Parts: sequence; structure tokens; C-alpha cells
Amino acid sequence: MLQSIRDRAQGIAVWLIVGLIIITFALFGLSSYLSGASKSVVATVNGEEIIESDFIREYQNYQQRLQQILGKNYRPEMFQESVMKKRVLDGMIDRELIAQSLEDDKFYVSPQLLVAALKKIEAFQDESGQFSSERYLQVLKSQRIRPELFEMQMMQDLANDYLRSGLERSAFVTAKQAEQIEVLQKQQRRIGYFVLAAADYRKAISLSDDEIQAYYDEHKDEFRTPEKVSVDYVELKLEDVAKQIDIDDGDIKAYYESHKSNFMTAGEKRRVRHILVLVDDKTDDATAKARAEEILARLQKGENFEALARKESQDPGSAAQGGDLGLIGKGVMDKAFEDAAFALELNALSSPVRSRFGYHIIRVDEIQPQKVKPLAEVKEQIRRELQLEQAETRFYQDVDTLNNLSYEVPDTLEPIVDELGLKIKQSPLMNRGGGTGIFADRKLMNAIFHDEVLNQGKNSEMIELSDTHMVVLRLREHQQAKPQTLEQIKPMITARLKNEKAMEQIRKDAESALEKIKAGESPQAVASAHKHSWIDSIVVTRQPGKEDKLNPAIRKDVFSMAKPEVGKPVYGMTFLPGGDIAIIALQEVIAGNSVDAAELTSMREQLASMYGQEEFSAYINYLKSQAKITTNLKMSDEDNQ
Repeated sequence: MLQSIRDRAQGIAVWLIVGLIIITFALFGLSSYLSGASKSVVATVNGEEIIESDFIREYQNYQQRLQQILGKNYRPEMFQESVMKKRVLDGMIDRELIAQSLEDDKFYVSPQLLVAALKKIEAFQDESGQFSSERYLQVLKSQRIRPELFEMQMMQDLANDYLRSGLERSAFVTAKQAEQIEVLQKQQRRIGYFVLAAADYRKAISLSDDEIQAYYDEHKDEFRTPEKVSVDYVELKLEDVAKQIDIDDGDIKAYYESHKSNFMTAGEKRRVRHILVLVDDKTDDATAKARAEEILARLQKGENFEALARKESQDPGSAAQGGDLGLIGKGVMDKAFEDAAFALELNALSSPVRSRFGYHIIRVDEIQPQKVKPLAEVKEQIRRELQLEQAETRFYQDVDTLNNLSYEVPDTLEPIVDELGLKIKQSPLMNRGGGTGIFADRKLMNAIFHDEVLNQGKNSEMIELSDTHMVVLRLREHQQAKPQTLEQIKPMITARLKNEKAMEQIRKDAESALEKIKAGESPQAVASAHKHSWIDSIVVTRQPGKEDKLNPAIRKDVFSMAKPEVGKPVYGMTFLPGGDIAIIALQEVIAGNSVDAAELTSMREQLASMYGQEEFSAYINYLKSQAKITTNLKMSDEDNQ
């Protein structure tokens, strides 16, 4: 639109309009600029906003996870965009509801639990599998994530997980309930059946050329090749800019010397042993303390710590290892225990230390001090950091240049190439559903099919795929949707017509056969009349065995049918995949066997898990029923068609 205004910017009227725009900006625009750009809100939950940029990031992550799961089998057209967007937004709303509920109930995660969770994340571990604070900060920096924000989100996620697991584990199933379900699971049913094969009906159908021509004439609009496009495009990425910057070894050394605190090994660690005397319902504080002092006296007289720990320690996790807790760092153990352990000299014994568990006698067997990593070890890390730092200024200057050139010279990408040294890349032909790689991103596909790009032949606006990844594109080739000739699609029409006629006839025959059997004719005779054999009196279970080849659709319907009276089978009709139809008879229901203890335990666990998930879903639905939620989810033009 701005290009159209510029193309027509002639005459006094236009300049009057421009003047009004300038005055409006002077009066209102500056305050908006100073207060920050306006944000688009896709939903509000009890007044808390979910902004579009967060939603887009979540949606892109969702698409990437789908691509990773499906690999080469991923096709954008497999998934309706509006359905995926709604699913992502619903998930964000659910998380916000849970977060608000946790806040209202003052349900928080302790720093100790956060630290323990961070240490389990492989991306933050060094080569030996230990948590590395340097690697932690390095990974977050590479993703442009502030540690405090990441930790806040982690604590929120952990709280959500604890709430969810707590609700799911609250489900209770009695032994009687589990036994009833298990007996039903073991139930067997005696059946008879025969199957009308759709393939036989299709083979028997012949079509005339006139029928095929008439069908083609009536459904021409259905037989069109899809509209396809390909584009030329340029990409501007921070990482590419960074790779072009040379960093002198002297600069690396200078940075290392002035930032040595950034390259320290993990904080001081100590290998600690302890003997624990519990304070619990059986042992009061005074008794436990006296027992700990007695143990300390024995150690001071020379008794072996490891042997005494194996015999006297009430810590089930470490007693068998002679009280060994391994290497520990700060922020992991109980504070009183940690303070005492890190105040001890090597091989010294502590006085009894009171923690929330009881009294500990502590000994430090090894001290690994914190130290600075050598320059050679961190040289490439520093080079990368300096490249990124220096590249940022140049990158954002290039972003401005890219944005301006895409607008000022809208009919070619060449000035962008000349100015920024980028390469023009070409996409394959794609339909509106999108392609692979960056063209799985809906923002790019929307830009391609925008009127200015598709019909006017102009460059797209600069498209921001992320904070550090920009794209400008223009149309290369546009193949309009067009009708296919009868010769091209005659096999398709023939197959479709044969299938329609076959389905009509097989259904009539199946209904007729069922009525005859219900009226008293022999199932064997009816099956024979259709050139099939009646399979009689077979016993089937709910879950197929190794030799049980019964069609799953028949099995499902058989176990949904009402129990027959003795000598009076219940008859039904089942539609099978591929168009086949089965006529079935339920002849007898055979009660399940008794349940043993192991089966009962397994069934209780399965039912509890299932009921627990239902409990959590019910909790979310309750929160929604009490909340004020508004959504303003924008769909693509394609979704709204």
C-alpha cells in the first residue's frame, strides 16, 4: 500500500494528507514511540495478556516438534493451520490458568528443587556428565535468553508438573473396581460371520464412456491442478554476519584476562561422608543429639568412619557406601549441613549438625577448589562471543538497509545483493500449504500470496522469522490452477465411479442378507448365496492373541453387542476398512476367569493413571469455568475460506 501511495504522490491533495499525518504523529505518535511499540494480544486470561509474539514463537516451536517427530514424512498440508493454532493457544491458556491458580494458592518451587532440575538437563552438563555453570550460561547466551527469566520459567514449569502429578496420583481405584474391569477384559464371545468383499463388486462393474464423460462434465471444478509458486529470496542472519568477522588473538587474550571470572570451573566441590541419626516419631531431638555425640566420641577415639557409618547411620541412601555422599557443590544440600561441610578442614570431623532430618556427623574427604580454565580451553568460545558482540551492531544496520532497499527498489533483489553481499536463493514450486525448511513458516507463505508479491510483482516486506533471521522474497514463477483434461484423470474418475456403484450395491446386499438371517434363514445358506462361507462358532477375546486374525472392526462391534439369550443369537452388520461389510452373529458371552494378584495390581495402576488424567482435565475445565477468557486469534486467509 505504501508503494502505491508513493507511485501516486502527486498534487496538492496528497501533500495535504502527508501534512495531516505529520501533525498526527507530532501530537500522538511520539508518546507511543517513547512508551514502546503496541503489542497485539491474542488472548486474555483473567486480565493477563497472551501477546502475539509469544504465541507465534510457541506455534513455530510446535511446528518444529512435528517436523522432528515425523521427519521425512512431514507435509504441511497434513495439518489444518487453524486447528494447530487453536491447539497451541489452548495450551497457553491452560498454562496461564494453572500459573494463576498456583500463585493464588502460594504454591512455589524451592531453589533447591530448581537446582536439582537444572543439573539433570544434559545440555548444561560437561564432558564428565556433571552440571557446568559455565556451559549453562553459554547455552543460554547462545539462545539469547536471560538466566533469571529462564529460571523463573523453569520454576513455573516445575510447579505445574508437581501440581499435575499430584492431581493425577490422587486418583483412587478399589480392588473391587479393578477386579470387575479385569473380569470384563477377560470376557470371551462366541461368534459367527461372513464378509462381503467390496473388491468383488468393483470388478463386476463396467462403465461406458458416456458415464465417464458425464461425471467429468459435472465435476470439472474438482479436477484442477493446484496453484503453485516459487520465489527468489535473500536471508540475513546474525550467525552469518558473525562468521565474517575476524577476531585477533590479542583481542581474545585481552578479553580473557579482563573476564577471568567468566571462565571459572564449577564452584568448589567437596567429597563428603556423614553419619545420620534421625529425629522422628520414634526418636526425639535430645535422644538423637545424645546418640550423635556418642558416635562422634567413638570416631575421635579412632574408630573407622566408614565401618561406623555402615553400622550406625540411618541414611538408607549412603549408609551402605560408608556414608559417602560423593562430590557436592553449594546450593544442593540442607543449608545447615552445607554450611558445616564447607567450613570444615580436610579430614576434619564436625560436631553434631542439626538438619531437618536429624543430627549429622560430617567428614570432608576431598576438596576440589574452583579455578580458572586455561585460555586454550576457552579460546574458541571467546572468539564466538566476540564475533557475536561485534556482529550485532553491523547486523542491525544491515537489517535497516535490507528493510529500506526492499521498499525503495521493489522490483528486484539485486540492490540488496550488491549492498549487503547476500546470495539470491531459489525455492522449489510450492502450493498454498507451504513447503519445507523456512517455507514451513506460515509468515513466509502469507507474504508470497500477498497481492503485492503475487499479482503486482513487488518485493515482499522484510519478514522477521526470529530476532536474528530476516528474509525478503519476490515471485519467481506462478503456475495458476487449471482444469485437467479428461485423458489425464480418466483412471481416477473410473475408479471413483466404480467405487460409488460398488458401495451402493454392497450395502443393499448386506442389508438384504441381514434381514434374511433375522427372518430365520440359515446363515450358511445366505452366505453361500453370495458365494462366501459362513465362519461359525469361533471364540474371540477383547485383545487378539498371536493366532487371532479377526478384523479389529468386527472385534470392536462384537464386544459392543447386547448379550444374547440362550439359543437366540444377536445379529449385526459391521463396515470394514476398504468398503467390505461383515454380517455377524453374537452367539454366546463367556464370563472371564478369576483374577490373580499381579493382574489386579496392574489393572489398578492402569485405571488410576487413566482416572488421574481425567482428574487433571476436570481441574483445568473447572479453572476455565471460573475464568474470564477472551481470544482474538487471527487465522490466515486460507483458513477463513
